[in-house]
Amino acid sequence: MKLDITKGIQKKGVDIAFDLVDSWGEDRWNGDTIAYIRPVSFSGTYMLADETVIVRGTARALIQSPCARCLEPAQTAVCAQVEEAFVRDKGDGTPVEEDQYTYTGHVLELDDAVRTALLLELPSRILCKEDCRGLCARCGANLNVNECSCQKDLPARNPFSALASLLNEDEEV
Repeated sequence: MKLDITKGIQKKGVDIAFDLVDSWGEDRWNGDTIAYIRPVSFSGTYMLADETVIVRGTARALIQSPCARCLEPAQTAVCAQVEEAFVRDKGDGTPVEEDQYTYTGHVLELDDAVRTALLLELPSRILCKEDCRGLCARCGANLNVNECSCQKDLPARNPFSALASLLNEDEEV
C-alpha cells in the first residue's frame, strides 16, 4: 500500500485526503494462517510537517481463518484506526528509533503500519459462530454438524469417574 505525498509537499501543514485499496495474500497470526479475502482499504488524511508525515485513517479488511473450536473456515470483518508518524530517512546514517516508520522520496510504504493495526484489532480467538460446539475430544467429529456416538458414554470413560466412588454423599468433605 503506497501513498504518494507529492501534494502534501506543496501544502505543508494541511490535511490531504486519500483512499487506498490493495490486495494482500496471507499472514501468520496467533499460530494460524489468515487470509485477506477482500482487498484491504485504507482511507484518511496525511499532513506533512517538516521531515515528518502524520498519517491518520481507518483500515478495513475481511479476514478468513480456521475457527478456534471446530477448525472450519471463519470470516471476521476488521476495522482499525491508524495514526502513525513517518520520518524521512536522510540516508546519512542518522539513527532511527526501532519502532519508528521511515520513508524516502515522495512515497510512503503503509503496509506494516496498516497490517499491525488490523492484527491488533482481531479477537484472540476467531470463531465461526458464537455458539460453536467445536470438535469431539475423543473422535474429532464436528459437533456442529452431528452428534457422535462416543459422547453418550463419555462419563463412563472419563478417567476421573473412579474418583466419584470415593465420595459418599452422607459424609462431609
